[in-house]
This record gives sequence, structure tokens and C-alpha cells, in this order.
Amino acid sequence: MGRAVGMQALLRYLESRGMDVASIRKGAGLDEVDLEGPEVRLPGVVTREAWRLAAEATADEAIGIHVAEARPRDVADALDYAFRASATLRDALGQLVRYARLVHDRVTLRLVTESDGAWLTGTLPPGDVVNRYQVESFAADLLRLARDTCDPGLAPREVSFAHPPPASLDEYTRFFACPVRFEQAVIGMLIAAADLDRPMHGADPALVALLGRQLDRLLEALPAAESVSARAALVVKDDLASASVSVERVARQMAMSVRTLARRLEAEGTSFRRLVDVVRKEAAISHLRNRRMELTEIAFLLGYSESSAFHRSFRRWTGLTPVEFRRQALG
Repeated sequence: MGRAVGMQALLRYLESRGMDVASIRKGAGLDEVDLEGPEVRLPGVVTREAWRLAAEATADEAIGIHVAEARPRDVADALDYAFRASATLRDALGQLVRYARLVHDRVTLRLVTESDGAWLTGTLPPGDVVNRYQVESFAADLLRLARDTCDPGLAPREVSFAHPPPASLDEYTRFFACPVRFEQAVIGMLIAAADLDRPMHGADPALVALLGRQLDRLLEALPAAESVSARAALVVKDDLASASVSVERVARQMAMSVRTLARRLEAEGTSFRRLVDVVRKEAAISHLRNRRMELTEIAFLLGYSESSAFHRSFRRWTGLTPVEFRRQALG
């Protein structure tokens, strides 16, 4: 399930284009839904179908961008206002990361810092589906909001999508004003370090605190999510090969303090050190079942600087050397 505010923006846009909104609402299962309610959440199948019908009715491949550009300022919810009231763009993106489940129940947003900026990336569990128009609308809506509240000329360094490219890239390059890549492994937006630290025009710490309490209540009301340890394990797995795994880095990417992450992991019966150990063990066993992977390559992918350290760890985990395990597993 996800926010109703995006659907409000889509229907307002269709109305402005003179489209048969009632037919689209009925076709998507929205004909009896009050989208103005403060805590309305829409099932994924409903939003996907609404976007599909809207794109079909308008014959507009870039409808996600056009809806974001046309979205009235009053079509907003508590998360939008918390974004606008943040001190800097980095803080505003942190609000999105923290409250990602209010955007979509099962989405994971991460802000991954690099030397020249940070990637805001989004992932869904295997089997969960959104359509291209939803993804493009979210990216365009985010950039539009950042431009309105931070810098009208703000442009990302790069934007990447997993889906195939449209017939024409003109609207994408016009709006995003940067390279836009398709069929990529990572869905996200790279924002320059200097832009991340830009102050927001409407910064209001008191309002952020007030809205934070409201957003926390909404978050707590959602059905139980994937465990913190499972989410942290995904971050660790992504970071292993870079040899940059640290509790500070993982906590930052999950929008938590180190202390909060440690406390949540302890409540789930584990610790960060044990979590990294388990992720490495599972990854090692998976890699060793691939005959084509050399042991030195596996050690590198697990974040070990030396193969000997990998061998010692694997023997501790299984009682076997990597070679012995591979021999038994593959025959």
C-alpha cells in the first residue's frame, strides 16, 4: 500500500487534460475511495492500474514527469511538509529514508554517500511490482519538491531506472537536466555533495519535530515490516565487496543512530558483528557452489583483504576449508 497524495496529483492532472477521470477511477477500483482522508492508503494493484490506464488514455510515455510538474502545492501530506521544513536537502532526503514505508509499505530507500555526493536508491522485495510510471513519477516528484524548496536550478548528477527506455528521451533530459539511464541494476538519483548541504527555504525545526511525531504514529500503525536484522543484512551484503562495512555506515543508510541500530538488533537476538558473520557465511556458501569463481575472487567479494583470513573464517563456520566444502558440495 502507498500514499494517496500521488493519486490525487494524477487525477488532478487528468482532469486538467479533459480526460474521463470517472472511467479511470472505476477501472482502477477507485470509484468509491475518498482520497482526501488524512490516512488513506491505496493497495499496490490499485495504483498500478490507475497509472496504466492514465498512460494509455493520454498516450503519454512521460506522464510521470508531467504529473509531477503539474502537481499543485496544496496536494501534499505530512511527509511532504516534513521534507519542506527540513534544515538541508540532506536532512530532507533523510526524512524520506526514515519514512519510506509511508511511501510504499515494502519499499526500502537508502542514501548511500560517495566521494562526490550521494545516491538515493529504492528497492522492493523480489516479486513486488510497480510500473514504470509510478517510479518515474516518484523521482520527478522528489526533484520538483527539492527545486521548489531548495534551489530552482537543482539538477542531479545522474538518474537511473531499471525499466526499458521510452521511444523518446527528450522529456527526460529536459526535466532531469542530467544523464538519464535505463535498464540499470540500481534505481536511484545521484545528488552532488554541494547540493546535499544546501539550506531549505522553509526550514522549521519545530515543525519537523511536530510532524515527526505524527509520522512516527503513522509508521507504527502499519503492519509489521521486515525485521531490522533482515534489512541490515541486505545493506551489509551490498557493502561487503567494497570492504567498507561498518556499523556506522549501515546505521546511516538505514536512517538510524548506531545506538538505535544496536538496540534493535539486540531485541531481535543478534548483534552487528554476528549479523556480518552470518551474511558472509551465507554469501561464501553460495559463491562456492559456483565452479567458475576462484577462491581469491570469493574472498574479495566477502570483503577480506587476504585469502587466508577467508579460509580461517570458513573453517570456523563449517569445520571445513573452502576447497573441502566445494569438493563435497559439487562432487
